[in-house]
Amino acid sequence: MATLKEKKAHAKARFYNLNSLLGNHWALFYVIIGSRMTGKSYAVTKFLCNQKKLLGADVKNYWMRISETSTKALLCNKANKLVDPDLVRIFNLDLTTKGMDVYNKGEHFMTVCPLSQFGKLKGVGFYDKDFKGWTNIVLDEFQLEQGEKRTSFSVLYNFMGMCENIARTNKQKVRVFLIGNTLEEASSILKAFNFLPEKVGRFYLRSKRCVIDNIENTEEYLKDRQGSIADILGGNNMSNYTNELRQSRALIYKGRLQRPTEIIMFGKEKDKWFTVWDDNIIRRYNKENVKRKTAMRPYLDVPYVPDLKTKVFERFDAQVYRFNNLVSQAFFVEQLTLLRKT
Repeated sequence: MATLKEKKAHAKARFYNLNSLLGNHWALFYVIIGSRMTGKSYAVTKFLCNQKKLLGADVKNYWMRISETSTKALLCNKANKLVDPDLVRIFNLDLTTKGMDVYNKGEHFMTVCPLSQFGKLKGVGFYDKDFKGWTNIVLDEFQLEQGEKRTSFSVLYNFMGMCENIARTNKQKVRVFLIGNTLEEASSILKAFNFLPEKVGRFYLRSKRCVIDNIENTEEYLKDRQGSIADILGGNNMSNYTNELRQSRALIYKGRLQRPTEIIMFGKEKDKWFTVWDDNIIRRYNKENVKRKTAMRPYLDVPYVPDLKTKVFERFDAQVYRFNNLVSQAFFVEQLTLLRKT
């Protein structure tokens, strides 16, 4: 437990400090979630700059965003939006770009790439089997903003693919940073950790080698926000400033599940399967043996009946389905959303 002195120091702090999080050397994934303008990206960028200063060619840095548009914005004008001007001055950087690569005074500094282009980048030779140094991978703004266009691809699948392109199966000397605002719905990446940011604090998911900071808004941050444009226009109702996950619990069923009655399949991969219990309670598939299977797409090795697919959509839209927890609900909604776009 933090002492009273430590709590007061935290409450007065304005920007996020990365040092404590990095002290968890057992972790592979470092997840930082919180309100906008709390210094999350700044802290990680500063760490990458310091790594390059200390280790030079013995460290490789990769910075990712979801869309190609956002990565192009980071790379234009000699990458002047990639690194905060304050850090450019502190580390005396002189950045130039060539394709997706950023150089500092002619030396490779960072590679910037979009998740949306994973299909085209699968053949790009990011991985070097002879490289023995550190690899830092960052996915910035991995949570889509309210009103932001939903992707027609799986962010989680493309991110896993990009990480494999870069690090293959390396488990040592690899750090993966995930930086995001707290929004109305958690991303598919957070759901892969079976984590939803319902409370602030630090969370240790040792089985997944993941440590998560869900940052509490400090007194200094709240004071700084008072009277700003966003505060005047949005008030206390914008989750990316208030650090609140607003996902309704109205469809969560807390009772006991009796009998699996159906399996709904969105793909051949079993992580895209859902078991329906007692005709209307949906839970992520866990090796249940059920004869009745509904294919939401053709060619899934079970009969595809369009009317059954339509019925699933109709039951969901009518809020007939309930879910055993928020994670199951979030995964199911994501699969339905992706299917609607096809």
